[in-house]
Amino acid sequence: MSEKSIIEKPVTARYICKMIGVSRPALHKWSKEGIIRAHKLGGKLFYFETEVMEDLKKC
Repeated sequence: MSEKSIIEKPVTARYICKMIGVSRPALHKWSKEGIIRAHKLGGKLFYFETEVMEDLKKC
């Protein structure tokens, strides 16, 4: 049991756009198409950095 679970905070679309260098409409399109995983909370989309990086590696 030496493996620790890491709790990751959700980040905004704006943060992800800056991180990967794409526009918000492009990010939302990719989310809608299922290319990048997004999570809805209170009517807003949120992302997890690790999931975004995994999804981009698959492309």
